[in-house]
Amino acid sequence: MTLIGLARTHSRVARRQKALWFTAIPLTAFATLLAAISPARPGTGGIEDLAFSGQIIAILTGIAYAAAFTDFFTASAELGMHELEASTPIPGGLLRTARVLGAFSVVIAPAVAVLLAMGLVQTISGHPWSLPGALAVTATVVAPAALIAMALSGVAGALLPAALGRIVAVLLWFFLIFSSSLLPLPTPNGTLFSVIGDAIVTGWFGADPMYPASGPLAFDGTPLGAAVSLVLQLVIVFALLLAGSWLAERTRKR
Repeated sequence: MTLIGLARTHSRVARRQKALWFTAIPLTAFATLLAAISPARPGTGGIEDLAFSGQIIAILTGIAYAAAFTDFFTASAELGMHELEASTPIPGGLLRTARVLGAFSVVIAPAVAVLLAMGLVQTISGHPWSLPGALAVTATVVAPAALIAMALSGVAGALLPAALGRIVAVLLWFFLIFSSSLLPLPTPNGTLFSVIGDAIVTGWFGADPMYPASGPLAFDGTPLGAAVSLVLQLVIVFALLLAGSWLAERTRKR
């Protein structure tokens, strides 16, 4: 079976998670409304608005994904599927990649639909590059954040009991996306490691960041800085996926 075929199978499995839809779709809708009425909205009617909306969607839907994927790495063992997977001639790396792609294709669908709809409205209003811009924002801002939230949830679920892992994953997500002077803890916000895409929207889309650049690892608002930030986020995703797979495999062997 090809990677695409395996990913489709895992996509069908993910689509059956009603709890995911009941949280992701309302949160996407709420994020869209919040982005539309927020006084911080750029209001240019162009890609800056798309970038801002993509950030709000990434922040809020990440809460749903952090809560929904605690069994991401352990589900196959709980359902007895790991023995079947181990007996197939398909490499383990291909199976894990298909599992990620299948679930991700479901996770990203609401954001793609909303941003493309916004891009279409902007195109009709005279901004011809808005549809490509909507896809670019989805790929560079929303997608990495969603993958980090999913992988973070899966690692928490592999380390802890499901209920506790869900709570821990959501709390960690809030730590990653919010900064406050009331809690003077170092966070990735304002740096190249920001998971809400500040370095990317400033460097590639000309939008203002939600948090100002700060610290020795501050982003500089350049296209190169945006590229470095995106690569760092993808490295984090890869590291979390590897850690989650290793923890799940180690647990199965006990």
